[in-house]
Amino acid sequence: MSSTATNLFSYPSGTDDPLELLPHTPVREYKKNDVIHDAEDRPEYLYLVVDGRVKASRQPEGREVILDFYHKDDFFGEAAFLGAERYGEQATALDRTTVMAWSVADLRRLMGRTPTLGPALLRVVARKLADANERVESFCLDPINRRLVKALLRLGARSGQVSETPLLHVPPVTHEQLARYVGTSREIVTQYMNQFRRDQLLKYSRRGLELDLEALRQYLAKA
Repeated sequence: MSSTATNLFSYPSGTDDPLELLPHTPVREYKKNDVIHDAEDRPEYLYLVVDGRVKASRQPEGREVILDFYHKDDFFGEAAFLGAERYGEQATALDRTTVMAWSVADLRRLMGRTPTLGPALLRVVARKLADANERVESFCLDPINRRLVKALLRLGARSGQVSETPLLHVPPVTHEQLARYVGTSREIVTQYMNQFRRDQLLKYSRRGLELDLEALRQYLAKA
């Protein structure tokens, strides 16, 4: 028996949830490593992850930087309703992934008919901006071990599956991907992940990560 951990962008009771305001659209399927949209593409669609995972990244000077991981019920491609000239980030399927999409014309029409939709979507953007600001602050102030623990806790909150064991299961993420997410090398991430495993903060294998959230939080408080 398992259930999904609380979504970072979940809405408290009594507020407008864009998931309830937007109509369903035909599901689009992508294979692992398929590009959903490129950074230079003209924004045409707002996307919602139905199943699977999506990686958002940029490649300054040819080196990939991972901006975020999107999971079930996460929106991405907000540039479509913000009037941007390009997406600014590449979205790639990490697994076999399904999404729904709404075109710019659809969004304009829906916002005209449902006045609460625009503010609801802007709250999604505001939450993402707040999260991005926290990550920038962490990059400026935190050493790599703290950045890595914060990334693991965030992945647990976003995509973790709770079960009868004390550990939270997170879908597979490679050390290379973690390195590109926290801004370091794969070798350093591997060094810290091995130490975290020895300290019984987590377990990892090809099947994914098993996180002890309380132990990770305690480590963060002391580090």
